[in-house]
Amino acid sequence: MNISKKLQGQLRRKEKKIQQLELERQELDIQIREGHAYIDALEEAMKHLPKDEVDRDSALSLRKGKSIYKVYEILKEGGSPMHITDILVALGKDTDKKSQQATGSQLNSYVRTERIFTRPTANTFGLKEWENANAAPTPSEGRQSGWPLASEE
Repeated sequence: MNISKKLQGQLRRKEKKIQQLELERQELDIQIREGHAYIDALEEAMKHLPKDEVDRDSALSLRKGKSIYKVYEILKEGGSPMHITDILVALGKDTDKKSQQATGSQLNSYVRTERIFTRPTANTFGLKEWENANAAPTPSEGRQSGWPLASEE
């Protein structure tokens, strides 16, 4: 009889523990659903941001120390688009066909998704942020807007 009471006590304790765990699981499920809804809302909001603002932030997503980040820094420092061989020389890498294809392939993946890098001409890469910068007016624009030009002074 004593064994029967012990077993019933263990059974009740285990049932209580299971009920407690099920309540905790329900609370966690609610938190998980709320978390997913929050992520969905943020992703939806990002779709409505201007493309240049998303691009500026994506440059920050490059990992420091990686070769693609070094390419970004080289282009940024240079201030203008560079040919793939010039980029490889600045990186201190071989300029053979294999290196050109490997680095070019990495850069092209960013170009295809319209993130961070551009390809103004064949095998030449620039930065997306340069497209969004305000360009200096051409002489005809200056004349139309009333700006004095060097030839008119």
